[in-house]
Amino acid sequence: MKKDDRKTNETEDDNSVVESVVNDVLPGMGNLVKNLRKRSPELDQKIREKEQEIKKRLEEGYSPEPTVTHSVKIRSLVPPGQKKAEERPENKTIEPITDIFNEGNLLRVVIEMPGVTMEKIHIAFDKRSLVISAKEGGKRYKKEIPLPWHGKVAKERYQNGILELVLEQNDD
Repeated sequence: MKKDDRKTNETEDDNSVVESVVNDVLPGMGNLVKNLRKRSPELDQKIREKEQEIKKRLEEGYSPEPTVTHSVKIRSLVPPGQKKAEERPENKTIEPITDIFNEGNLLRVVIEMPGVTMEKIHIAFDKRSLVISAKEGGKRYKKEIPLPWHGKVAKERYQNGILELVLEQNDD
């Protein structure tokens, strides 16, 4: 073993674990940590505590797998003793979310009406507009869409609460 290697080993033994890690990550910074420890008893105490924790984990066989705990806490935004306001009265008609796509001589209409079966959906044309309505259980939907021409339904599909209609111009 060379003389220089012995000096390095001796200094590593004198350094704390934290100083060694800092020196490995940022060479030369271990001495800075050593000087700061000498000047600040609070920092020296914190580093000693962390070194004990690190040594304990190494002895116990530290696992990099995190320990996960779950908890759920539910609390109402309404103060105790007050009644909650009804979120959606049953007799209120909702205007459903609607997307309309112009595909040349066709219009594609996509409407969200969750909680309604296809049998309860009514599709009607009134002059130059399309009227879609549905009522089932406590849900009511109604949407009137102006059309550029008199139309008729070429295709219709209803799946998972989404109604898709393809409309074409009615020449009648």
